[in-house]
Amino acid sequence: MKNIIFSFALATLFLSCDTKIKNSETQVKEESGTEISGDPIPAVNGATENDEVIGSWIGYFEQDEDDSEKQKHLNVDENYAWNRENKINLSIDQINDGQVIGHSVVAGNNRPFKGLISDGQFSVKEPGDNKYDGEFNFEIEENKLVGTWKAFKKIDIPKRKYTLEKKTFAYDPDQMLEKAKAYVNWNKFIKDKSMEEIDEGVFEEWITATFSSATDKIYQINASNILLTKKEVENLKKGDLIIIRNTIYARHGYSFKDRPLRVFLDAQPWYIPINNDIKSDFTETEKENIKLLLRYEKNAKEFYDYFGRG
Repeated sequence: MKNIIFSFALATLFLSCDTKIKNSETQVKEESGTEISGDPIPAVNGATENDEVIGSWIGYFEQDEDDSEKQKHLNVDENYAWNRENKINLSIDQINDGQVIGHSVVAGNNRPFKGLISDGQFSVKEPGDNKYDGEFNFEIEENKLVGTWKAFKKIDIPKRKYTLEKKTFAYDPDQMLEKAKAYVNWNKFIKDKSMEEIDEGVFEEWITATFSSATDKIYQINASNILLTKKEVENLKKGDLIIIRNTIYARHGYSFKDRPLRVFLDAQPWYIPINNDIKSDFTETEKENIKLLLRYEKNAKEFYDYFGRG
């Protein structure tokens, strides 16, 4: 299968090994739906029907191999690539007299759908008022939900496939990150070009690749089950602060919009995207830790690692 591979050059950089570059951007990015201020948002009521099909089906939303000309993946480094797949939660909430109601959660979007089931075949549609809405067609095979999705509108990847397993979300404040995938803030290498231009293949040239990464501290510090101190966070790298904070959100099932974060956290086997608004779910410990982490993240110095091909 032919993939369109986007390559990015490594320009020669004359920096010493211990070079510290202070981030001139003082703003920090909080994803919508994670802010700890404002009015609480009530949880969505789930389905009550006792049916083995009802519930959340979790797995990867992949590019459809039949749409080979659209196949795209992003190469950040020889050992680091993203095949444009995202973890999806396809939730079947109600089934009544052949009518199906549910919702999908993927890449920061939480979209309702409804449709029909006939002879074990499900056909359900999202509303169509969002650019990324489409139609799901699937069936349950050997305890797995298998199917395809097709977008209503013309988008970069109009067809997807998926094989999902039924899983139950449970918040666990003691859940630690597993070493499943490295965190690379590869948004950093985009210079004067939008991600959409890169996706469409307009921008295909060698450019400077500068990435902010995290350390093993992200596997040691838990900001959900203990109140952090200034001493524990004041010397952390910016990447560490970002991941420790966003792991709080992952434990609550937040569906991430930011691509580098999404790629990293999707790889966690325990992570299940449940919603794109979790503000009312944080514990008091988590709220205090989020404030502390954001304060240090805002002015953190970044230590850079350099990736690329010679």
